[in-house]
Amino acid sequence: MARNALPVAAAAGLILLIGGVYGMSSLSTMSWGVPIFVIGLFLLIIGATALTARLARGQGPSSGVLGRMKDFMGTGNQELIGSGVPSRALITGMRDTGTMVNDQVVVEFDLQVQPAGGSPYLVSHRQILPRLLMGAVLPGRNVQVWVDPTNPQRLAIDWSALPAQSP
Repeated sequence: MARNALPVAAAAGLILLIGGVYGMSSLSTMSWGVPIFVIGLFLLIIGATALTARLARGQGPSSGVLGRMKDFMGTGNQELIGSGVPSRALITGMRDTGTMVNDQVVVEFDLQVQPAGGSPYLVSHRQILPRLLMGAVLPGRNVQVWVDPTNPQRLAIDWSALPAQSP
């Protein structure tokens, strides 16, 4: 499905809904007003519901206001796990952001990413730190990361691979 199909369907539904209300306002236009209203209502409900479900699953845009909010809350970039380029990263620093999501702490990590066959580079990254791993995630530990192949500054830490002490 095209990236803009759901917002366009919802907007078209709203326009048709308004046109249908106008069409139902007099007896002479009632014959086309009711079907336009029903079609508009259908498009608006389907488009808005599908768009909301897509955003709730984290498949929304990674830029703009929603993308910035997901990054701030540490919930962005999760689509990279399994689909990005696997790499290791050394945690060089970490600090509490003061933000919590679902009673879990969002931490800002300073990472030194070591891509396979490439030179290491530094990244500052915000992500939720699972409560069970709080004592195991410390500066000096290596973590598994998945890096966006088009933007190496964009990554996600894979908490399913346990952090390891750097050699």
